[in-house]
Amino acid sequence: MGLQGILYVIATPIGNLGDITFRAIDILKEADIVVAESTARAMKLFTHYGIKKTIVTISSYNEERRAASLVRSLKGGKNIALITSAGTPCISDPGSILVNKCVEENIEVCPIPGASAVTSLVSISGLFADRFLFYGFLPLKKGKRKKALQELASLPYPIVFYESPRRIEETLGFVLDIMGDRKIAVVKEMTKVFETTYRGTVNEVIDSLSADEKLGEYAFIVAGHEK
Repeated sequence: MGLQGILYVIATPIGNLGDITFRAIDILKEADIVVAESTARAMKLFTHYGIKKTIVTISSYNEERRAASLVRSLKGGKNIALITSAGTPCISDPGSILVNKCVEENIEVCPIPGASAVTSLVSISGLFADRFLFYGFLPLKKGKRKKALQELASLPYPIVFYESPRRIEETLGFVLDIMGDRKIAVVKEMTKVFETTYRGTVNEVIDSLSADEKLGEYAFIVAGHEK
């Protein structure tokens, strides 16, 4: 029986195409199969770096089915590179099902670190965050969103969230009502042309955001509860 392949979990740029490691590029060029969340986003990256690969797409709808065939390819000796639309796979993005199936089958899973909106936000927030909680996207329904914030309100360390441009002001309003006027940092369009960082209290940031165009993805970190 031949050697099994390796699943490489590769971080790709959040926005700026320069934010990728040499090692990641080398592995993407050498991999037998590239698994991506978005063909269009992957091709933009591949064109920039002269990478020519056939791409297998996965999503929350087909990952379970695709994972089975990908595991067979790995067992047959193929090396697979897993990427997401932006940043590190499995962090509020597809990939966890494939990784878990590889772990169950004793297939080697190798991280290729790089860009991550979570750590990038924490590092420039100005908040003391030697410990923090990453929550990701809050529920879509208003009632469930409020309930989630109520459950988090008493935690003593900063919390990182992702949010869409359609809901960012509404969500920050809920944060203000439920958690109070804490210190907060919000980044819009991280690493992209229109990147903007807002810092201050929740009230101050809501005022700043209200005057700006809402576009792209948002990431924000809220200070922990002070007893």
